[in-house]
Amino acid sequence: MSTSVKAADLSITIVVAILKMAGLGPEADRFLDAIEGAKNCINLIEDIKNETVSDPNKELIRSINNAVKGEIRSIKADLKGQRLGKDEIESTADVLIETTRLTVKQLAQDDDALLDAARLPDSFFKILVHRAEPLPDWCDDTISTLYRRLLKRVSEEFVARAQNFDRFGNVALASLLRDALLTKKQSNRIERGVQENREINLETNRVVKEDRATGLETNQIVKELVQRHPYSIPSRLIFGSRPDVVAEDRFIKRREQKQLNSLIADPTRGRTVLVGMRGCGKTQAAASLAKQCEDANWNLVAWLNAVSRESIQSDLVELAKKLKINTSDQPTPETIIRRCFDQLESEVPSDRLIVFDNVENIDDLRELVPRGSCLRVVATTTNNTGWEHQGWETIKVGVFDRDESIKYLLTVAASTDHDAAETLAHRLGDLPLALAQAAATAHNKDLSLTRYLDRLDSYRSERVIRPVPGDYYTEDAATALCMAIEEALENLEDRTKQAALRQLGALALLAESGVPTRWLDPTIEQQDNQELQGANKAEGEDAHDALTELIHKSIVQQSTDKATTMLHRLQAQVLRESWNEQDNKEALESAAALLRSVSINKFNRNATALRRRETLDLIEQLRAIGEQRHSQLLFTLRTITASLFQGFSHAHDLGLACAALTLEISANSLENTPALDPYERLKLHICLAQAYQAAGNLPKAIYRYRQVLEVCTRTFGKGDPRTLSCRNYLASAYQAAGNLPEAIYLYEQVLRDTPPIVGKYHPNTLNTRISLASAYQEVGDIHKAIDRYKQVCKDCIKVLGENHPETLRSRINLAYAYQEAGDVDKAISSYEQLLQDCTRILGQEHPHTLATRNNLASAYESAGHKAESISSYEQLLQDCTRTLGQEHPHTLATRNNLAHSYALAGDIPKALEHWLKTYADCLRILGPDHPLTATVRENLEAARRELERKEEDSAAE
Repeated sequence: MSTSVKAADLSITIVVAILKMAGLGPEADRFLDAIEGAKNCINLIEDIKNETVSDPNKELIRSINNAVKGEIRSIKADLKGQRLGKDEIESTADVLIETTRLTVKQLAQDDDALLDAARLPDSFFKILVHRAEPLPDWCDDTISTLYRRLLKRVSEEFVARAQNFDRFGNVALASLLRDALLTKKQSNRIERGVQENREINLETNRVVKEDRATGLETNQIVKELVQRHPYSIPSRLIFGSRPDVVAEDRFIKRREQKQLNSLIADPTRGRTVLVGMRGCGKTQAAASLAKQCEDANWNLVAWLNAVSRESIQSDLVELAKKLKINTSDQPTPETIIRRCFDQLESEVPSDRLIVFDNVENIDDLRELVPRGSCLRVVATTTNNTGWEHQGWETIKVGVFDRDESIKYLLTVAASTDHDAAETLAHRLGDLPLALAQAAATAHNKDLSLTRYLDRLDSYRSERVIRPVPGDYYTEDAATALCMAIEEALENLEDRTKQAALRQLGALALLAESGVPTRWLDPTIEQQDNQELQGANKAEGEDAHDALTELIHKSIVQQSTDKATTMLHRLQAQVLRESWNEQDNKEALESAAALLRSVSINKFNRNATALRRRETLDLIEQLRAIGEQRHSQLLFTLRTITASLFQGFSHAHDLGLACAALTLEISANSLENTPALDPYERLKLHICLAQAYQAAGNLPKAIYRYRQVLEVCTRTFGKGDPRTLSCRNYLASAYQAAGNLPEAIYLYEQVLRDTPPIVGKYHPNTLNTRISLASAYQEVGDIHKAIDRYKQVCKDCIKVLGENHPETLRSRINLAYAYQEAGDVDKAISSYEQLLQDCTRILGQEHPHTLATRNNLASAYESAGHKAESISSYEQLLQDCTRTLGQEHPHTLATRNNLAHSYALAGDIPKALEHWLKTYADCLRILGPDHPLTATVRENLEAARRELERKEEDSAAE
C-alpha cells in the first residue's frame, strides 16, 4: 500500500470514530455513508494494486493480506530493535511484502491448496513453503527466516477460511468427480496391461517373491523386461565419478552389503551411513550399490565427493545443472542447491540414489542433504559421531568375517589351500584392503598362499615396518601393503621404476582426493595434440608405462572418467610410514617437481577455459597441502614458493579471487619457513591483499597493503622499486574504495619518487600513469585524463607492444574517457575494435574483455540504443557471475548498470528488482559508505518514487 493510501485509510478511521463519539444522530448517517464510499475507494485502490479488481478471490486475498500487514509491522519493530538502519529495514520489508503478495494471489486461485488446507490443516504450512513464490536470489538466511514467519501467518489465515470460502464446495465436488474418473481410467489401463503382459507380470512376481529381502537384485530383471517392452522407460541421469566395482569373480557379498541393499530397497528409509575404518570397504559397498541402481535403470544415481563442505556444494551445483535447474537469473550456489532440492522433493516418486563419499564430519552435510519420495541417500565416513541423532540409519562396516576372508583369498589367488588362507586372513586382521593387496600379489607373482606367508615373514624380518596407528590394524596388514608396492615395482625397468616411485611419492603427499592424471602422465593430454619430442618424449613414455603398471597392479585408483588418479588413503599412510629419511626427501622433491611442472602459460592467453582449469587444479593442490599435516614439509622447499606465486598470479589475472583466498592457510604455512626471503614474505601479503581487493573486501586489502608499505619503506627506502610498487597497490585500493584524493596523492608520489634510471617507460611506471589518469577521470578532470591516456597509450604500444594487457587497459580507459566527455560515437567505435582485440588476445572471459563489454553496453545506452544495451548487460551479468563470482564488485556494478538500462527503457519493476538485490549485496559486501552503495541507493530511491507515482496515477484514472 502506498503512503498516500495508508494516510487516507487512517484519516477515514479517525473521522468515523469522531462522528460516532459526537452522537449527531440521523444527520451523521449521510456522513457515514459518504465515508463508507471513500472506504470502498480505498479498497478498490488496494485491489488495483493487487490486480484483483474482478477477481472472485479478492475477499480472501484481502483478508490474508491484512494478516500479513500486521505481521510486517511486527517484523519491522523487531528489526528496529536489532538496530538495523532504516534503509535496510525498508528494503527487507519491501521484498517480503512483494513476494508474499504474489504467493497469496497464487494461493487463492489454487484449487488443490483449498483441498489441502481442509484435509491436512496441520501439514499445510509445510505444503505452502514448497509452493510459495521464491524470494529473489540475493536474500540471505535472515530474510528467508522472516519469509517463513510470514508464510506461517498466511497458512494460519488460509486454513481458518478455506472451508468457509464460497467456492470450496464446488472445488471439493469437482475433485471427487476427477478422482472417480481417474480411478476408472487407471483400472481400465491396468486391465489392458494385465491382458497384454500376463507372462511378464508372472515372471516379475515370481522373482520378487523369491528375492524380496534383497529387492535391488530384482531391478536387473525389471531392466531386462523393460528393454523387451520399452514403452515406459524413464529419463535417467548418472552423475559423478563413481569408483569401479571389483570384478565379479573377486566380489564378496558381505552381510553389510545385503543389509544396505535391504534398506535401500525400502523407499521409506531415506538416509543410510556406512561407518568404518579406512580400508574396510565402505566406498566399495556404496559403489556396488550404485552400480546395481544404474543397472536397474533408476532415474537418478549421483556420486558426490564429500571430503569437504566446499566440494559437496560444488558437486551439488553441477548436479543441479545436469537436472536442468533454471539458472538463467544467475542465482547464487546456495539458491541453485535450494532449487535442486525443491525439484527432487516435488518430483513424482521414482527410484533415486545420492551417495556422499568420504564425509569427514557430519557438520559438512548441514542443509546439504536433499529429501524426496523414493530418494535414498547414502554416506560413507570414518567418523561415527552425531549420525544417530540426525535421522541416519547406521551400518557399521567392519572387516571381513573369517569365511569371507578365506573365500576371497582362495578365489583371487586361485588356491585351494584353506589352512594357509585362514592363517593369512588372521594375520591381516581380515582387513579387506590388505587382503586385496595380498591376494593380488600372490596372483601376480604366481605364489601359493603358503609361499606368500613365507615371503611375508621374510619381508618383515628384513625391513622396519611401522604398524598403522589404531587398535584394529595388525602389523602384517602394513607389511602386506608395502609388499604390494614393492612387487609392483620389482620387474620394471630402471627409468620406469623411478618414474613410478616419483608418482607414488607425489600421490602420498599431495591432495588425498587425488591429482590430475594429465600431470602424472603427460602423454594423455599433450598441448595442441602434438607428439612429445626429445627427452620430454622419453620421460613422458616412462611416466605412462609407470602409471599403467601401478593401475594394473591395483596400487593406485582412478575416477571413472580417468581424469583424477589417487592413492588409497590407508595405502598412502602406510607408504609414508615406511619411508626412511632419504625416501622422504625424494618424495618431497617428487611432489614439488610435479607442481613445478604445472605451467598455466603453456596455454594461449585466449584459452581461458583451459587456463582456469589448470589454475583451479593447482590452487586445489596448494590448498590441500596447506591443510594436511603430513604435507607441511613441502613448504620448506623453494619450488613450492614459485607454485604458490603462480597460483596467486593467474587467479588474479583470471578473476578467481575467491579461489585465491583459499590459499591463505598455505601462505601462512609458507611464511613460517626459511624458504622465503624477506621480500617474498611481503609479496605473499601483497598477493592476499590483491585477492581481498578483487573479492571486494577493501578494508582488509587496505590494512594489508599499509602494513607491507610500512615494512618496505623501513627496510628498502621510499625510492626502492619494491616500495614504489607497494605504494601503487595501496593507491589502487584507495581508488577502489572511493578515496580519490588519497589515491591521486599516492600515485603522484610514486611518479615523483621513481628514480631517473627507471624512467617513465618502465612497465611499473606505465601502470602507475594509467592508474593516475583513471583517478583524474573519476574525480571529474576528464580533459586532463584524456591527455594522459593518449600519451600513455603511445608509450605502451612503443614499449610493451599492441597486444600487451597494459596496452589494452590504457585503450579501454581512453575509450571510456571519450564516452564521459560526450564523444559517444568515437567511444563506441573504440570499444568495438577493442572487444575484437581483447577477445582475440585474452579470451572471452578475461577481466579486460568483460570490462570492454561493460563499457560498450554503457556506450550503447548513452547513444539511445536501449535494446542493444539491455541485451549486452544481461549477457555480461551472466558471464561476470560465472567468471568473477556473485559478490565481485564488477558483478555488482554490472547489475546496477543493467537495472539502469531497464529504468531508461521504462521497465521500472524490473529495474527495481535488480536494484534491491544490488543494494543489499553492496551493504553487506562493500559497506554503506562505498560509492557504489551510495549510487545504488540513490537509484533505488528514485525507482521507488517513480513506481509510487505510477501507482497513484493508475489509481486516479
